Amino acid sequence: MAGWAGTEPNRTRGRTTSMAKYAFVDEWFVPAEPQWVYDLLSCPREYPAWWGDVFLEGVGDPGPAAPGKRARLVTRGRLPYRLRWELVCAEARPPNRLVSWITGDFGGEGIWTITRVEGGMRVVLEWTVEVRKPLVRRLTPVLRPVFAWNHHWAMERGERRIVALARARG
Repeated sequence: MAGWAGTEPNRTRGRTTSMAKYAFVDEWFVPAEPQWVYDLLSCPREYPAWWGDVFLEGVGDPGPAAPGKRARLVTRGRLPYRLRWELVCAEARPPNRLVSWITGDFGGEGIWTITRVEGGMRVVLEWTVEVRKPLVRRLTPVLRPVFAWNHHWAMERGERRIVALARARG
């Protein structure tokens, strides 16, 4: 289940910050053990193999996340544009937490948190970014709800695919 915040421009001490900032909180339920979920999420260059048509390309440092490791990604949503970006691991605490800094067509931070709940794992992504891709940046004031819908579309695909993988494992 995905959630979204940020329909209004961010305001700090009376001044408006960028209209192109987004803050999403996405929550998945995955019927699996925490280490399995962590292992899958900690290798972003492998996202195209399981997340499917959202992650078109993934290259970078092999193996699980560790501070300083990088992955360069090309992604798409339902809308007809691609985003090129890089994740740099800032924090890796298996099997519960991953923090990455994001640069490229958007910049900011992504935090995965994995916690045990009855029957599996609660997986939360806090995604706080500022869009840098010129077209999306220019259109954000008018199309913010459409871009949010696009994010939800991509995240729902990820949730469906990780849950299917977990169930296929037995």
